[in-house]
Amino acid sequence: MKIDRHNLRILQALQTNARISNLNLSEQIGLSESACLARVKRLTGERYIREFLAEVNLDKVRHAEFYVNVALKRQDARTSESFRRAINEIPQVVSCVKMSGEFDYMLHFVCPDAADFNRVSEQLLADEDAAISRMTSHLVIEKTKPFTGYPLELLFQD
Repeated sequence: MKIDRHNLRILQALQTNARISNLNLSEQIGLSESACLARVKRLTGERYIREFLAEVNLDKVRHAEFYVNVALKRQDARTSESFRRAINEIPQVVSCVKMSGEFDYMLHFVCPDAADFNRVSEQLLADEDAAISRMTSHLVIEKTKPFTGYPLELLFQD
């Protein structure tokens, strides 16, 4: 599937507001409603759009966020898989990325408070299957630039 200027504009609009009506989207993009809807369906079918989500405003609830760097004891597929299974069982871990460098993974925790984070992280460290040699945690004080979408015009450049 080719990402032309209409498809790019659809993706940009939907990552900003996935609840936009097809009528408003088609007007914003400059296509008929049926052509716009067909493109959205094709973008979804081709997995350019993975899913539509609602972003919960965490400022409305009690919470503490932490980013945690994790180094594993061993660098092999079995250890990595064991670690992945362990963190997938922890609802407070909302995302995880594998990284290069001094640490193997970075986890993003969202907890009700620091005490809950402490309890969960100590359990994770004690879990032999997780095979963690070292963790460093960082409390989020302020989201200085929250995620507002990917720079699609840059990513789809030829």
